[in-house]
Amino acid sequence: MDETRSSLLHRVRDLRDRDGWREFDLFYRPMLVRYARARGLDTVSAEEIAQQCLTSIVKQISAFERQRSFRGWLRRMVDHKVADFFASRSRQGRAGAVALQNAPDAPPEPSEIWETQWNETHLQTLLTELRNSFAEHTLRAFELYVLSHYDVAEIGRVLDMTPNQIYVAKSRVITHIKKNFGDMLDSLYGVWP
Repeated sequence: MDETRSSLLHRVRDLRDRDGWREFDLFYRPMLVRYARARGLDTVSAEEIAQQCLTSIVKQISAFERQRSFRGWLRRMVDHKVADFFASRSRQGRAGAVALQNAPDAPPEPSEIWETQWNETHLQTLLTELRNSFAEHTLRAFELYVLSHYDVAEIGRVLDMTPNQIYVAKSRVITHIKKNFGDMLDSLYGVWP
């Protein structure tokens, strides 16, 4: 799996590939909704934006040039839809009350929001796929040690594991990630250790 899910993009160029479109929708729709919500829209409006983006993708995917970044193309599309939404609300005199129910005091930049949503979506996919490859305690040890930065002694007490077992779990998961997902992580973060 790479960051743009190239094989999936290739599949959805065929509008008759229902399984490809279903997979595409399951992967990208939640990310688009979360992004629009993080930009300050309410849930209903965010879902509307996601649907508009997916409709545009259906219409434009056959013309999408692979030399371009799908990530950037998708972001420009959703940013345009969000801007149109706010402009429309502003023209109607309803800018704040409905759409901005949960707007943060000092919102992050759209590029920061997009990067966060893009990365979290791909990393969540990675973790979901890892669940099929490892025992639960191995993944839990990895998550607590590497992702949550818990102390080895504390993890050992919670999971009833020795420090050596925790280090072995970390090593096994990292080796698996590098082998199967290294390209994706390199594209998200630069060369991954």
